[in-house]
Amino acid sequence: MNQRDMLLFVLEFAAVVHLVYSMVTFNFARRTVRYLSQAWVLLIIGCFFAFGMVGLLIFPQPSFEILSPYLLIALLVCSFLQSIYPLSIPMPGYLQWGRMWRYASPAIALIAIYIVGGLMGSHFTHLNSLDDLRANFLNGDVLLRLLMLGLTFYYILNIFRLPHNLLPNYKLQKDLIFYGTALCFSAVFMVVLSIRFNAIAFVVYILYFTAVNVALAMRVFKPILQLINVPDINPVKTPPTDENLQRETEENFNELNLKRFEKVEYVMQHQKPFTDCDFTREHLCREVGLNRHLLLQCLRANGYNDVHEYISRYRVAELKRLIEDGTIKDLRSIEKAGFRTMKTALISFERFENTTLPDFFEAHQDNTPTQSDETTEPSEEMSEE
Repeated sequence: MNQRDMLLFVLEFAAVVHLVYSMVTFNFARRTVRYLSQAWVLLIIGCFFAFGMVGLLIFPQPSFEILSPYLLIALLVCSFLQSIYPLSIPMPGYLQWGRMWRYASPAIALIAIYIVGGLMGSHFTHLNSLDDLRANFLNGDVLLRLLMLGLTFYYILNIFRLPHNLLPNYKLQKDLIFYGTALCFSAVFMVVLSIRFNAIAFVVYILYFTAVNVALAMRVFKPILQLINVPDINPVKTPPTDENLQRETEENFNELNLKRFEKVEYVMQHQKPFTDCDFTREHLCREVGLNRHLLLQCLRANGYNDVHEYISRYRVAELKRLIEDGTIKDLRSIEKAGFRTMKTALISFERFENTTLPDFFEAHQDNTPTQSDETTEPSEEMSEE
């Protein structure tokens, strides 16, 4: 695969990723307007990569010089788009077209100068080396390129400024800081490419830029993902016998997986081996008499990703029960539910219950037995004696 074909493939990949995410986000925007701006941003960037493919087909061997206006325009447009609506923070002011156009007017003016100049037959300054850049530093064309570069960093810095300007009491989140830092790094990377272009480095930049936007899209989708229900724990009173399992043939694949799953469920519900902090996948395989492959197969057929997720599901359910009946009166006692560390308990609980463990614990403190109840039980026992 030559460099041109590699660039075409990577541009196609980036365009498809951005366009697919934009279509999904547009569907979310039908329910709430907070996703609309992000949907447009992803759509425009996806179209931008598609236009790059068309340009590469028209000009099979494009020449990129120092501070190439083509690369600088691409960098400016992408930086502007990503500064509008970072991480789907509600910014209603910038959903108004008037303010949007004013914010974009410097970039539009610079790009328009290049378009009008090209249509009128103007010849741009060729900068093939750093000596050419120093010799033409005060040239009008070069100054415009430097202005585009400065405006690019202005838009990137606005990723951190806009939340404070539109939401005065807003506290920057860690993922927003990470996203802004990642975008700044991509801009610096693009500046290096504009000074010394390299096809392989350009491919790395496109993949990195796409990965950053995928991370942004996943951050936008996070509230939606939290609404997806986890598999329910259905009580199993009697386990399937070995004879029942042997009667199931490979032709009845789904029924066989269901019977195996019922056997696993019975062991987990009645023996509760997961309450041991050292309980692992290998222990579960021995308890139910299945190898790793068959165990994973029956769990995935019933909605679980892996054995670790399945065990964590039961530990979270047990932790909830112990908190609700007052057995756990201090979160430092999480080992009673099988959790080895507090960090694992916090992450697992929030994942399966869509609420934090401290909040759930505080909400159920009133359900713990009172002191009078505790003193009543011994007196009743003494009276019985």
